[in-house]
Amino acid sequence: MTAAKTRTEFTLVLLLLAAGFGFLQSGLVLLAVMLVAHLAIGLYLAQPQGDPLLRASRRLSAATLLEGDRLEVQVEVENLGPGLEVVALDDAPPSGLLLEEGETSLTAPLPSRAKLDLRYAVRVRRGRYRMPAVHVVVRDLLGYLTWQGEVACPATLTVLPRSKPVPGIAIHPRRTLVVPGTARARRGGSGTEWFGTRQYQPGDPIRRIHWKAMARWGKLAIVEFEEERAADVAVVLDVRRHAYPAESALDLLDDAARAAASLCDAFLFAGHRVGLLLYGTYLDRVFPGYGRRHALRLRHELARARLGTSAVFDRLGRLPARFLRPGSQVALVSPLVPGDEEDLGRLAACGYQVMVLLLEPPPRRSGGERPELALASRLLALERRAMVRRLRLAGVRPLAWNTRHPLAPQVRADWRRVPWR
Repeated sequence: MTAAKTRTEFTLVLLLLAAGFGFLQSGLVLLAVMLVAHLAIGLYLAQPQGDPLLRASRRLSAATLLEGDRLEVQVEVENLGPGLEVVALDDAPPSGLLLEEGETSLTAPLPSRAKLDLRYAVRVRRGRYRMPAVHVVVRDLLGYLTWQGEVACPATLTVLPRSKPVPGIAIHPRRTLVVPGTARARRGGSGTEWFGTRQYQPGDPIRRIHWKAMARWGKLAIVEFEEERAADVAVVLDVRRHAYPAESALDLLDDAARAAASLCDAFLFAGHRVGLLLYGTYLDRVFPGYGRRHALRLRHELARARLGTSAVFDRLGRLPARFLRPGSQVALVSPLVPGDEEDLGRLAACGYQVMVLLLEPPPRRSGGERPELALASRLLALERRAMVRRLRLAGVRPLAWNTRHPLAPQVRADWRRVPWR
């Protein structure tokens, strides 16, 4: 289509002619004639031929990566029609992909059946991305005729959250599965923790006879250990927007996704059956399962986590009971808001064993902090400390995690053993 340059020059010609005839200035009229000649020659040489026939393809070095990895992108645009004098390509990566090397734009001529190659590298951040279409601008040498549009070259990129090993998480749900695991099953059997004694029955192994009890009671007694079994564990990631501070919401959500991935891996490694629930704007869930393929499925679900708002799921009291097996273990990853401890206390009163990884957002960094801001930060810290105390009184196992420090040492210190309940 006709470019803005044509309209500008035509308007300038009219102004020069009006000024030349109005003020009887022949120089202005001559300048207008020269400009008309230039415009006519430019339009004649432009030779409009309709929309260009372009085809684009995109190649990614990998379709699935871990956050922080390097992604190499190659975009090829091929001209299937007549030659084009000037072609400008622009392939700006989506937000979350940081350009590290190369250029995302290119301007060059494109003859018929030729290709333009655009290469660059980015650092990726957790999320699921749909790579955009390539923006193309085609114009003639003098810039009189311009066509611009987008050429589709779809590609999908999934960036999974990284996880770090957090061994030593001990759980004690009210109900367990019938397969061996590491959760204490509240019943006698084979295990390592002492459970009690009972009277000897034919067929019991002799090595488990409690000789001191036999000497006291005069009857044979058997030592029983607490049986260890696998359990159902539901990892819940809070994605409510109002639970995350606005100035650090995205970074804190990435920390929460990494922590949820670490908990999922730890529970799967311990032999438990693990499910995942994203709670907030929507209810995206992965039903409980085992194995490496299930772990990858959980990672893909965590990669999709994003913040949002919902009037239905603004409080934790709307957790779907049909997703949580009665008496199972619930592990919540959330910054929490005032009032959430009451909902979690009700959940614990219903027979669920609840543990909460309470994310503490990093403090604001400012050179000269005002006294009122320091006082507000201190009040918030006291409020969170009181929330942790109320959670403990409600039968919930909280762990306040400062995201500036590694998670594993704090988990080993607070969640390594479970008291008998």
